[in-house]
Amino acid sequence: MNVIRLSLVTGFLAVWTGTCMAAPQGGVVRFYGSIVEPGCTTAAASGSIMDLKGCPQASRGNQLAVQPVRSVKAVGAPNAHVRLMADTPNGRYYDQRYVLVDAFDKPIQTGSYLITLTSP
Repeated sequence: MNVIRLSLVTGFLAVWTGTCMAAPQGGVVRFYGSIVEPGCTTAAASGSIMDLKGCPQASRGNQLAVQPVRSVKAVGAPNAHVRLMADTPNGRYYDQRYVLVDAFDKPIQTGSYLITLTSP
């Protein structure tokens, strides 16, 4: 009985191994499409504060650029930029709060600015 069982198992393994070896060893696999996830929700909380909410972790490393609209500039400040005030991880998503500041790191209270968010 054991000899028959051993013969059957050995025969099955021999056939199975031969079938596996017959598979092609090369080829090309191509993937098309993209992974699409909604972006951040933005909100201007008050004055010079801007919130980014519900941003996917994949977009960490955002770059923010600030440009004055209609050549408006803060008095005595040649450049405006944003400074990160708060960063709150929330699982797959994160929230961030930025403040618009001048060259002296003082919050800008007047003028119109275009803030461009570039995600990786």
